[in-house]
Amino acid sequence: MKYTLSEKKVLKKLGIPDFRHMTKEKVMSFASMLPYMDPEVAKKALEQFPSFKDLAGDMVNQYKLIVDKAFKENRISQQAFYEACNSIISSLQEELRDNEIDSVERARIEDNMIKVAAMIGEKDRENKGMILKILSGVALFFGGIITICANILGSNSRLSHRGNQVDDSDEDEDDNIIDV
Repeated sequence: MKYTLSEKKVLKKLGIPDFRHMTKEKVMSFASMLPYMDPEVAKKALEQFPSFKDLAGDMVNQYKLIVDKAFKENRISQQAFYEACNSIISSLQEELRDNEIDSVERARIEDNMIKVAAMIGEKDRENKGMILKILSGVALFFGGIITICANILGSNSRLSHRGNQVDDSDEDEDDNIIDV
């Protein structure tokens, strides 16, 4: 396997003088370059980037806030929907209490109650689908972080110890690999 990005080139592509100047915005660009870096370059970058752990933690916290907000907004929306449905059902129940309605009207009211109950069931299925999508996104997000960490700290270094050579002599070729 040929690694193509040296430390100097990574810094140049990120537009920073050294890894101590890494920002939250640059972390994702840095992560996208990892497959093209020599494992030793990646390790050296992380050593020079003292707040990587903090920034990664901040990214996780930001993602958690986004998910929490989505769940809160969903809960509010769901509650408003259920309250509206309950109000409709209550009104229909009041109509059913009227002893003066005929069987056709009673059947119409009961059909409407069944339709509202079906709407509640559909909304519940829709909500569970949305929750599954969010949880899948969370799983992918954390899986990505774990993969990046594994690549940096483990699997790439095993590959480099099997005799892989770093070749960053062709700067023009490297510049076409990743644009950040």
